Amino acid sequence: MKTALYIADGILQAVLTPETEQEKRILDLVDMQKNIRMYRGQFYYCQGGWERHGPDEESLIMVLKDKEDDPCQK
Repeated sequence: MKTALYIADGILQAVLTPETEQEKRILDLVDMQKNIRMYRGQFYYCQGGWERHGPDEESLIMVLKDKEDDPCQK
């Protein structure tokens, strides 16, 4: 997936451009969500073969939930 940050006239845009069918489906899921929360954290690949998270705040993490499933919205 190609990713770009575009800043013009004080407006910041994050642009995600899919390159595969799987990435297109992921963006379709993101587009359907009405409740997107942002968090700071870190995800990295570990030797065990999976992604881990850590306490550093290097990554911006988007969490997508239906409003009905989000306890913060109740």
